[in-house]
Amino acid sequence: MKLDTTRLDTTPLQQLVFAALAAALVLLGWSGPGLLGLMALVVLWPPAVPWLPPGFGRVLRSYAVVLPLWGGVLVGYLWAMRALGAPVAPQPVLQQLAAHGTATEHFLGHCLAIVVLAPLAEEVLFRGYLLAALRVVLPANVAQVVCAALFGLCHGLAYALPLACLGCWFGWLRLRHGALLPAVLGHALHNALTVALTVVWPGHFDWLYAR
Repeated sequence: MKLDTTRLDTTPLQQLVFAALAAALVLLGWSGPGLLGLMALVVLWPPAVPWLPPGFGRVLRSYAVVLPLWGGVLVGYLWAMRALGAPVAPQPVLQQLAAHGTATEHFLGHCLAIVVLAPLAEEVLFRGYLLAALRVVLPANVAQVVCAALFGLCHGLAYALPLACLGCWFGWLRLRHGALLPAVLGHALHNALTVALTVVWPGHFDWLYAR
């Protein structure tokens, strides 16, 4: 693995403040003040990590390995939760897409938010500001796992475990390349495939969630 090239040229307090500001702005949503504020923060105080190189070919190759592993984790988790009497409900937006496909109200807006805005905003927050802040006090691999766990929890307790596992891959891309864009591309690729699968084969919801 390449050495992590995070630039720690800001103080630990500044790193933590930037991470907190980014989190607050992301919580405001992907549009309006939240998105504009996050964009301003990135311009004025960018994350302490370069964006390039993109590494798109390596992202694709590693995703080909990660996807079946993560799919197994997701299926095992959902079926185990159902067996324990605590079934996990599908995410609402994906449920709408499965039910109505391209006829879903604001379909293009949902696609933009899921495939472009969410990966950008979440990777800037988690693998940009937050990972840089954690790297001040923790070794790279430990910081990556903590960041992934928080990433999973921020998507709700029901999906915390499988999304934390996915977040580990995003963090690995960030550390492997010493850049933020590979994590953004990996996140966008996964979300795009999720949307495409949901629209093209909505029947997998019946099998996956036993509806």
